[in-house]
Amino acid sequence: MKRRLFWKIWLGFWAAYLLLTTGLWSYWSFQPAPFRPDWDPPHAAGTALVETAATALDRDGPSGLAQQVANWPGFYRERLTIAPLSTDSCAPTGDPRVITRQSHGYCLRYATPPLSDADEDWMSTVAPPDYLIAIALAGLVFSAALAAYLSSPIHRLQLGFDRLAQGDLSVRLGPTMGRRKDEVADLARDFDAMAERLQELVGARDRLLHDVSHELRSPLARMRLAADLLRRDPGRLDASLDRIDREAGQLDALVGELLTLARLESDAGRSEEYFDLLEVLRLVTDDAQFEAEAQGVTLNVDLPTDGADDDWLVLGSGQLVHRAFENILRNALRFSSQGFAVGLRLERDGADCCIVTVDDEGPGIADGEATRLLEPFVQGAHQSGTGFGLGLGIARRAIAASGGSVALANRAGGGLRVTIALPLARGALNQPKF
Repeated sequence: MKRRLFWKIWLGFWAAYLLLTTGLWSYWSFQPAPFRPDWDPPHAAGTALVETAATALDRDGPSGLAQQVANWPGFYRERLTIAPLSTDSCAPTGDPRVITRQSHGYCLRYATPPLSDADEDWMSTVAPPDYLIAIALAGLVFSAALAAYLSSPIHRLQLGFDRLAQGDLSVRLGPTMGRRKDEVADLARDFDAMAERLQELVGARDRLLHDVSHELRSPLARMRLAADLLRRDPGRLDASLDRIDREAGQLDALVGELLTLARLESDAGRSEEYFDLLEVLRLVTDDAQFEAEAQGVTLNVDLPTDGADDDWLVLGSGQLVHRAFENILRNALRFSSQGFAVGLRLERDGADCCIVTVDDEGPGIADGEATRLLEPFVQGAHQSGTGFGLGLGIARRAIAASGGSVALANRAGGGLRVTIALPLARGALNQPKF
């Protein structure tokens, strides 16, 4: 596996260090032996003394300068000369060790001490090569460590993408990043989230294909059986045609449910429109009332009767949410016998959320089914085998498309409670959109 990024970083830093140290050494080497740069302590001290003397002369005149210089150590006083401009033109001497300054009609000169033989030997022979070698070695080590630190996780990301492209959806990179807390570690975590989502989608697709083939096979087999019976006994024409018609209707209903589920799975159900949840619930309960009366079931509806027009606004698809509550209510009615009651209640949960509860007095659900029953083609232990097991799955996805959630739980007094939470969009119409 090529590691081009490592070599680019390592060689780039090594070359930068080498050029920098070579340039500094060359600048140092080609200066005259007695010269010291401005940052050299003796030269810097002389410059500061001349500036101090010039300031005293400008402020207090020759008497103030004399008083200032009198306080200096003799070593510095001996190296400072003061002469009127009438006798000294204050022209530069050409010696880099002599600092010259004009001030208030006087010429100030300060001579820095010459370099010792030991200093000149250190500057011209010993120090620059050792300094260059030390910096070069430090640059090599540092650039190699930095290159490995940056390129190693990227190399692991590349391997992870290769495995993912080959169909290995179980690959995860987060544990391989150790304790890193940088952008590369964030990228690895995003990769893991993407791989997990892909694994879920592929698994859902496989389960869906398996379940769809199973659900389609049963009505098709019954249709073929009815056709075979009709061939054997033409006198059963009406009964066979009725059976074929029922199975065709069942297939049509299944295809419709599958199209709705596919639409929700592809996020096509998401909408930027607002709908009135209270109005949707009123329409759903009005329709459910007819079915409840036909079954001898009492439908108790507890909905708010007053409030502002935007009290129950929700962002999403009102049609899909209508379908979701319709499926939930029909499911409750299906498991309710004559004389039982089904209840629906809408209430606010804080300022930005509402809760809808649907209660029935049916057999409830078995332990561990609360989550499974919200998946497509999953039927509970108490179901009679009617339906496709898509109603609650479609309801969960339709509610999720509007930012809500669905939860199932057995009631303390028997029966099932379905709790639907939806975020309210009250005031969102007045919020600026960016």
